[in-house]
Amino acid sequence: MEQQLRNLFIDNKPFSAEGLNVQGYSIIDISKRQVRKGKLLATADFQADANHLLEVLQNSGKVYGYTRKGVLKALYVVTEVGHQYNCDEVYCSSDLSGEPVTDLMNQQVVFLMAQRASYYNDGKAFFRGNKVPKLISKTGPYSWYYALIFAVIYSVVFSTTLKSPIGIFAGIMMGLAMGSCFRSASYEYEKEESSGKTEAEQEPEES
Repeated sequence: MEQQLRNLFIDNKPFSAEGLNVQGYSIIDISKRQVRKGKLLATADFQADANHLLEVLQNSGKVYGYTRKGVLKALYVVTEVGHQYNCDEVYCSSDLSGEPVTDLMNQQVVFLMAQRASYYNDGKAFFRGNKVPKLISKTGPYSWYYALIFAVIYSVVFSTTLKSPIGIFAGIMMGLAMGSCFRSASYEYEKEESSGKTEAEQEPEES
């Protein structure tokens, strides 16, 4: 599992958030209400302390769950201290033990942690003791295609509703705004430079 995560960082290839979705499973952000009701946790074949999950959520942490056909198959507990996010607790259904799908789940949760950490200058993320490299986001080009489509649609709607040429202008403005909404986003992990020596092995610089 850890090796799979390291491979993802080393490859340093751009990827999309959608590309991390695990086929056949739905990832959910479990709420305090869902934990209190206990219905979702009752579908799992593993034990998770509801009081502990509530404590994590009340302290700005996150609890991610993977479900399949309404059954909870995996649970990831992410704690937050300052702007540092840690995931040391992972629960999986017995039928997922050793299955490759768990690596895919790990990668998606690691991305979500790294994304939260990227909102802060001092943000850091750790997954089972492994430091997650800084996440870099890149925005794709402006979508003139969708801007044109929505400009036409809104111009017709507004000009008909307002019964004035002003509606066309308003429609064009709305269309241009929608073009920004459809810009694609890609991500990659920052490749950390390494000298091949640990800090203890590196010789001090001469003054």
